[in-house]
Amino acid sequence: MGVMAYALKDVLLGGHPTRVAYFYDLRGDASYRRSMKRGLFRMWKTVQSEVHDAGVEILYGHVKADNEDSMRVSTKGGARPAAQSCILTLPTLSGRAPSVRPEPVELAEAAAAVEAAAGERDMRPVDVAQLYARGAAHGYLSAVYRLENGRSRAQISVWDTTSIYRGKVLRMPFWLHALGGVLNPLARRLPVPRIPTVGQQITYWQLFDALCEGPHGKRTLRRLIQWICHEGFRRGIDIVMHFYYDPDPSFEVPRFVPSKTMKYRTMVVPYGEAFPKPPLYLDIRDV
Repeated sequence: MGVMAYALKDVLLGGHPTRVAYFYDLRGDASYRRSMKRGLFRMWKTVQSEVHDAGVEILYGHVKADNEDSMRVSTKGGARPAAQSCILTLPTLSGRAPSVRPEPVELAEAAAAVEAAAGERDMRPVDVAQLYARGAAHGYLSAVYRLENGRSRAQISVWDTTSIYRGKVLRMPFWLHALGGVLNPLARRLPVPRIPTVGQQITYWQLFDALCEGPHGKRTLRRLIQWICHEGFRRGIDIVMHFYYDPDPSFEVPRFVPSKTMKYRTMVVPYGEAFPKPPLYLDIRDV
């Protein structure tokens, strides 16, 4: 028992528009043990056959680094790691926000900055401006913010996926439930994380295309993300997540406390000579 999905898309590969396929939600029920692994591999081969017939150059996706079964299935299916990526997870916070004033950025200007920073990286969308415009039209792109600090500045886009993606807490250990009894009253006024309760739905913001430049760019990016965490709390968001390649020469990820980071491998099946070369670009539609 398992599931696997894929989508066709056009990206830059070697500087040229190329049709590729992105796979996602490769997962199975571990309780089925050996039959689950056979089922996943059967699905994998079916998807490979379909995308090959569609004329794609590569099939790729992100697999959690410690998911040994999925890593084994994808490797057995001919996939090779092309890069490492991470998801940084931050709680939204109440209390006093950093004393900064980020400015909303027009979509065309924001996309132009991303294209300039990414250049012709492999896996970059052919037209980033079109991607941003489509996200705004469908209501997923909440805003793009920029923060300037003298000769330094940072920019990041905020994507609101609450209309299509919500988590729900089914159970939690007793110690975490007890910790919530202490922290949650404080979280109404102080910048401490809230602990969800059983049955609560969790809402998310996704952050993409973080850019920073200048002598204090990393510090400026940190303050911008901190401001977003406070703004998310004000708008009823529980979790802020940022997916990025590691290492990414566009920016350095600031350290946050509290936070959690999950590591992924970008697995690629080539159907010809082309194989993406890092640094890659993460398409917003991939997550």
